[in-house]
Amino acid sequence: MQVGQTVTIRKVDYVTGHPVLSWPGTIVDLTTDLVAVRAQFLPRSGGPVFVDGVPFETGDTFTEYYYPDRWFNVFHIASAAGEHKGWYCNVTRPPLVDGETITYVDLSLDLFVHPDWRYTVLDEDEFALAAVDTYAPEEIEQAWAALRQLISTAEDHGLPAPEI
Repeated sequence: MQVGQTVTIRKVDYVTGHPVLSWPGTIVDLTTDLVAVRAQFLPRSGGPVFVDGVPFETGDTFTEYYYPDRWFNVFHIASAAGEHKGWYCNVTRPPLVDGETITYVDLSLDLFVHPDWRYTVLDEDEFALAAVDTYAPEEIEQAWAALRQLISTAEDHGLPAPEI
């Protein structure tokens, strides 16, 4: 992998390992601890998708931060005009990063952080259901630890953001 390279990001199903979503992105930063990718949002429905009252629309720019040793990723969202819309943080297994793809398994639990640093935990009910009979105990523990780390980072105003 190298900066400027186009890669495919794949969100895969926890049980089957099959892709749920996939999209192209361009690597904008690459270190041993981070792969940052820029991608354009293309909603499947064609219309905006609302998250905690914020519209994600065709043409929004997602700068996505993947950490090979962490149980989460962070997506910074900006409008097509460059307006900062917030961060969408996914609790996941650590991603698999290879030559042309970044693959992650979503663990249902999410955090949305507004530009003014207010935040909302999302999908706790979905996570609780999967925790009963799907997720392994270690993954449940790692997921809650990841969420606590994301909340702490948000409260410290430390989530990553590109120059917009």
